[in-house]
Amino acid sequence: MKLNRLIGKFQGVLFARKQNENFDIIEQAYAEATRKINEVNTRINNLILSTGSLAELVDARTDAEGVAQTILKERLDKEYNKLLSKIKKTVRVTDFGAVGDGITDDTDAFRKALGTGKVRVVVPAGIYVVRGLKIPSWVELVGDGMGLTIIILHEETPASEWVITNQDYVDGNRNISIKGMTLDWNKTRQGGVGATGGQHSSCLALAKVKFAWIKEVEGINPGLHSFDITAPTYDRLPETDYTKDGCRFVWIDNCVASGYGDDGITTHYSEYIWITNSHLSDPDGDAHEDGVSNSNGIEIDDGSKHVWVINNYTSGNIRGVEVKAHTEWPAAQDVHIIGHTSYRDVRCYDFRHIGHHTAEDPDSTTAYDVVVTNCTAIEPVFNPLYEGLTPRALAISAYVNVNISGFTAIGDPTYDYGDNPVIAIQYKSRNIGMHNFNVRGFKKASADIRLIGGDQKTDNINISNIQIYKSAKVGIAIGSVIYNVNLTNITMIGEDGQIGLSSVNSQDSIVGVHAEGYALAASIAGNDYVDFVPNNIKGGTRIASPSGYVATDTSALIGATSDSKATGAKAVVAASSNAEAAGENSIVAAASGNSKTEGYRDFIIGANNSRTKGKDENSKGILASNAVENDNNYSVVGGYGDSETPSTANIKWLLDSITGEGKFAGPVTGASSFSDFGEYFESLDGTAIPAGTIITLEKGKGKIRPAQKGERMKGVISKTAGIMLGQSTHHWQGRYLRDDFGEVLLEERMVKIKDDDGNVREELQRLPIENPDYQEELSYKSREERPEWNKVGLLGQVRIRVDDTVGEEDHVIANGGLATRADDPNQGYEVMEIIIPYDANKGYGVALCLVHPM
Repeated sequence: MKLNRLIGKFQGVLFARKQNENFDIIEQAYAEATRKINEVNTRINNLILSTGSLAELVDARTDAEGVAQTILKERLDKEYNKLLSKIKKTVRVTDFGAVGDGITDDTDAFRKALGTGKVRVVVPAGIYVVRGLKIPSWVELVGDGMGLTIIILHEETPASEWVITNQDYVDGNRNISIKGMTLDWNKTRQGGVGATGGQHSSCLALAKVKFAWIKEVEGINPGLHSFDITAPTYDRLPETDYTKDGCRFVWIDNCVASGYGDDGITTHYSEYIWITNSHLSDPDGDAHEDGVSNSNGIEIDDGSKHVWVINNYTSGNIRGVEVKAHTEWPAAQDVHIIGHTSYRDVRCYDFRHIGHHTAEDPDSTTAYDVVVTNCTAIEPVFNPLYEGLTPRALAISAYVNVNISGFTAIGDPTYDYGDNPVIAIQYKSRNIGMHNFNVRGFKKASADIRLIGGDQKTDNINISNIQIYKSAKVGIAIGSVIYNVNLTNITMIGEDGQIGLSSVNSQDSIVGVHAEGYALAASIAGNDYVDFVPNNIKGGTRIASPSGYVATDTSALIGATSDSKATGAKAVVAASSNAEAAGENSIVAAASGNSKTEGYRDFIIGANNSRTKGKDENSKGILASNAVENDNNYSVVGGYGDSETPSTANIKWLLDSITGEGKFAGPVTGASSFSDFGEYFESLDGTAIPAGTIITLEKGKGKIRPAQKGERMKGVISKTAGIMLGQSTHHWQGRYLRDDFGEVLLEERMVKIKDDDGNVREELQRLPIENPDYQEELSYKSREERPEWNKVGLLGQVRIRVDDTVGEEDHVIANGGLATRADDPNQGYEVMEIIIPYDANKGYGVALCLVHPM
């Protein structure tokens, strides 16, 4: 091959990027990546380190910023210094006959210069044709820089050969440093050769090498990989010590790859690998059949462990960064991806264990522990290298324990993503943490984040601090039978979007999720929320409670003490002294003294030593009470008693949900309409008086009857009184002794009280004095249940029976209990309106009148 042809080929690789219609965007992104790289150089130098033994590394850690503990730096520095100390001489490959003219075969010159190792070989600028170089241990191979020092395979080199590999591919080598050169696998030789499969056909491959530094090296046009860090074979099973023969402690830094038939950088069965500040772009996929080229920028593959991928850039790949394994081999694990930028890769970040995805597949036993920090996915796109593979900013399958913190996904609003999701968590993945995400611009995608359910569902997902802005049709979509998802602090701003949060079921824990600009803020378990996303907190919970017991995942104790219990779908809040919510869907709050709900949908609030009775009964409540029992369905009661055992006899008021009435032992009873003020009066003849009848008081007897013409009107029989006095409810009106003017008499006496620890103590209280004639065992019928007691409206707006003389502007007086027009407009009750005109068949009409004392 002529020199000019070789130089032109290399320049074509460099200049092809400038002809890309997106060159400005690429250039800007690359400049930004370069800036970041420069900022972290010092940091990276502290990261890529080594250790004397595996035991030393087990306790070493690297944080999210890539800073390693001192032990790593000290050890790597020691190994590099050891390499330098082993080097006995520095030679130039040209001293051994290398020409570097792009024509001459310089293989033998390199072989002589490398010798048996312990040498630094300097390779000046030029194009060196070789048939593959084998690097022994304790060697530093140094060129003048990428694009200046070029090592290219000879036309007759077999397709299985590497440009550079280590000398002992089976038993391994150590302490190898390669810097400052371009490695060209020369894919066009012999009319165009392709990869032979396996581990061959790469620019640079290291097998079973301990301590290696690959810096400022470019690998172009390989049949398979630009860089491969591996074991001698790819067939290590999960149950074996599969990293035993792999590489250890390898640093690939500031390297470039393009035109690769499979992957730019890949690792297999190796551990403690650092890939930093490198640029991997534009594969040709020739190692695969047309349309199914899984050519990736960085692939952390079968059996890799403890890998750090820091501040790299990928573009135009099928997958920007892939962490994976094939079906039968162990998955890569403990992989850290930090500060990476993926631009227009099909799937920017993809973590998967092939063959362990569907419900029928076995779970992976090795796909664990991927950490992603401060990474960016820009405009994932379709690529004909792998036809039909849908774009994703992120996809996770089969992996367990994946933590992603600080992730930006930027889409092209005009690009047709084929109604596919941007981020897909799927295929039996578990324990996924997604935190601090920014997503925007995927207008033609189906969902920004989709958790895929079904038989091979994902589950156990924590998502927090997410910002989605004018992006996909659905912000977050959660599929079927996924029951363990926590969503916290999420803001989704849509633009012509459909749904902010979509979930098939209602099992998600949701706190602080906001969505606007969507047709629906949320659709959860078939329920639509137009303007807001509801909070939903699940799980048996004990909050601010030093003791106590929650029996189910739908039980809660909040601010409770003294072994309070929630033993079903129920809650105990701010309670003490063995308070217990025992009935299903019940609550005990601010209660003490063995207060207990027994029935379904019962509650006790602000009470002591009180109980809702009846396990098979429902909807009973007790408020602000002591020693009260409620056994009346669909009611709320309150009261006070000094008995040690809760009793219905201690009820002082009751609200009945069935009748809509409120009953009080005191002077007030509510009713369904609040238009007048009334009081109970007994009829003269002991019978009920019809509603709307004007009544008068029978002199000397204190009883009522219909008022006759000319008699003083005292009121009207009312069904609309809002306040009713004079009723004795729940017990005989004479139960307690009163003074001469009707006030209940009180006395001081000792009562028994249970404290927070359940101990009984005595306390002096002022309580009503019970009438010695009161007999608790006798049944009592309240006045409202007795016909002789009538509700009389004394003041307010009351409906009155009227005759045919009454009009809208009249005043009325009584005439046998019926209202008739008054001749004097200043006499009687004023008519406000005619409610029902006079009906001769009924013998009356109905007028709303203003009733007042006469």
